[in-house]
Amino acid sequence: MSDTPRKRPLAVRVPGSPREPGITRLCRVPTEECGEPLVDLREACPDLVIIAVPTFARVSVARMLNCAQACLADGYRIRVSAALRTLEQQSRGYWRHYRRLEEQHPDWPRSILRRETNKFWHPPDTRAVPGHCTGGAVDVTLLEPSGEPADMTSADREGACTQATYSRYLTARARANREILIRVMAEVGFSNCYDEWWHWSYGDAGWAVRLGFPRAIYGLVIDVPALARQQIEERLREEEDKAAEQTAKSP
Repeated sequence: MSDTPRKRPLAVRVPGSPREPGITRLCRVPTEECGEPLVDLREACPDLVIIAVPTFARVSVARMLNCAQACLADGYRIRVSAALRTLEQQSRGYWRHYRRLEEQHPDWPRSILRRETNKFWHPPDTRAVPGHCTGGAVDVTLLEPSGEPADMTSADREGACTQATYSRYLTARARANREILIRVMAEVGFSNCYDEWWHWSYGDAGWAVRLGFPRAIYGLVIDVPALARQQIEERLREEEDKAAEQTAKSP
């Protein structure tokens, strides 16, 4: 059997739905950094649930999240699981996924490994800055009044992938919940990564290409707040402790 990767269910969308532009198109977009500062989402967005590490994003992103939250029915809340990432964080995640694929498919050439990794992580070594590294991207979902995550992913076909925003395999309930998220996020000006229903951005290259703007207004965040770096270091220590604990339990 060939080790060439097969086409993933990720690409199976509702006919006519938008498709995600490739990295090459994003790299053609110039960036004119507007200098907008970062804010701590825990303070700037008190009505949202923030579990991102670090907890920072651009000022306009925080404002837009508050507007999106205000559009929801009573009791529903937006949860933010990722916002700003340092380039080091992005690189660590990208190459970790690359190495995992390399171990699973030792016969794959570098070109295929890169292509497959790019489907899940924006490469940290291209001209287009990864959205999270600009402070303009957030990964979000909806929480129901009970506090539990709303169903956004259930498939009407066993084993089908529903990662794409407009997947054709969503159940009616998951589709309805996803449409709520799409409506409130798009109405306030966010742009969605069509391959990842949870990923929304403003001001980065992806936003510019998807919505037809001539340039991105957010570039790479260089001056990362000390608190953000502290949060990252604490998370890394937690991951290391967990890994050590699992190793100790292994026979």
